[in-house]
Amino acid sequence: MFGRNKVNQIIADLDQFIDKMDECVLLYKNGIRNYLEGNSQAFTDNINAVMTIRESTTDLRRSIENSLYSYTLVSENRVDILQLLEHMDMIVGQLYKNLVQYEIEIPFFPSELNVDFLKLVELASLSVETTAQAIRDNFRSPQLLQEKIHRIYYYEKEADKLAQAIKRKVFHEMDNFKLSQKIHLRYFTLHVEQIAEEAMKAADLLSVLAVKQRF
Repeated sequence: MFGRNKVNQIIADLDQFIDKMDECVLLYKNGIRNYLEGNSQAFTDNINAVMTIRESTTDLRRSIENSLYSYTLVSENRVDILQLLEHMDMIVGQLYKNLVQYEIEIPFFPSELNVDFLKLVELASLSVETTAQAIRDNFRSPQLLQEKIHRIYYYEKEADKLAQAIKRKVFHEMDNFKLSQKIHLRYFTLHVEQIAEEAMKAADLLSVLAVKQRF
């Protein structure tokens, strides 16, 4: 009974972590929109909320890891769960660090880039939201997992194509911008790309898990 209770607690903690990751990406998306639209107070509120989530997911990760290492539980899936947890933590960490950089460096985005940049943020966010759904499916409805994995790969590929288009526009068309300004915009575009790439890494792991579950 004690072992079953601990397993249930690990599942509950993982479920809470997924909820936090899902909430974090929504705040991240709203935060960048508020920054681009000049809504400084709303942007600050978004940062503070993401910071709170980051602290709670750090505690959750430690709790899950301690439970997995301290008890002989779910031993056949322990490594897989730890690897999945690592990718989840990386995603939340990137969302937090990315958003904070706007407050630290105060990048200037020309208005003609806003539509494409927000679309890029949306694609990266969709990759994370779908990753959250896929992780739930892995534990609850594995028959739905492959569809989610396919979507994550699609969003990452589209994010990569749009990011390249944005960077090409910055360096080839914005003649009135200094090289330092162009590099700054490339830097922030790259950060959004990296979020989608981390979601893709989680999808790679989920693909391996899906194969394992079939055998």
